[in-house]
Amino acid sequence: MDLLKKLSALAALAIACQASDFGYFSKHDAGQEVFSFLSTFDSPRNAALEKSASALPTTDPTITQLNPAAILIADGKKRVAEIHWQTGEFADNQGTISYTTQYKKFILQASYNWISYGTIVGYNELGEENGSEYSPRSQLATATVAFPMKHIRFGATLKFASDKLTGDSGDQTAMAAAFDWGLTWMSDTKNYGFSFVARDFGAMIRGYVEKDADDSYPLSQTFAFGGFLKPRSVPRLTLFAEADFPRYAEPDLNLGAEYALGEYFRIRAGFTRTWLDLSRDIKELASSASRPDETNEARMFSVGLGYTSNLFAFDYAFSYLAQSLGFEHRLGLRVEF
Repeated sequence: MDLLKKLSALAALAIACQASDFGYFSKHDAGQEVFSFLSTFDSPRNAALEKSASALPTTDPTITQLNPAAILIADGKKRVAEIHWQTGEFADNQGTISYTTQYKKFILQASYNWISYGTIVGYNELGEENGSEYSPRSQLATATVAFPMKHIRFGATLKFASDKLTGDSGDQTAMAAAFDWGLTWMSDTKNYGFSFVARDFGAMIRGYVEKDADDSYPLSQTFAFGGFLKPRSVPRLTLFAEADFPRYAEPDLNLGAEYALGEYFRIRAGFTRTWLDLSRDIKELASSASRPDETNEARMFSVGLGYTSNLFAFDYAFSYLAQSLGFEHRLGLRVEF
């Protein structure tokens, strides 16, 4: 009965959030959001599943990027060190380093994330090269705590981010602070579960220009609802789905699937599309054989492969970008001890 009361309270909260914040989600003041790079630190597993796997607890420590409540420590292990790296059209060098440990019933994690965009040539107001070269860099440091229980898990992450564009006189490194929190619930059979997550609730605390009087722009402020299902007829398959509702962008739908090949290997695939793009797709396909050119997401779909042993794990993801923007490759390695 206590569990039923908890589930009823969570369901009522989810319904109330969606109903009362209809206006909140539909504002879409796209010019207000800053530090959008916070959502680009995707591990190979998260990218391959297109951010759809926030409801399933996992020993992959980078799940905290999606839901701080979903992190696990494998039986017999106490610490996990992980690094992943990517390259592609949007970053010359991007990666994450994290360390996860367990203290009593709590799981603790610290991570450092970076993006180096390479060297960019400067231009004047006439569109001519001015001889200047810039090396913009974005950074993110996080601290996560998770409290696992039998059915319900809770987690929270504190974030501190910085973004340097230029070194010109009067410019400075911008900074922001934010937090995430999340809940997961899993059935007795562990064949299905749900999650509710709030990501990047915070604001800029230092602007890009010295003595900027208006430097408190908000971050994405995203609510997400997710779920997973392990069909009884195909026990090696796990299906994922998540709907994201950012305050300053279009809501999107993320779908993913993971299949276990034996004991150690996993193959993954994911698809993402905003609800507006899906609506356009359906209307366009109903009237012609072509697809619409518009897209609100850089990535469209990803595939990946994972290997997990008792000592270490290796992950790879390949992402196809929309509108002929190219591809992204991600590699990840973690050691459990």
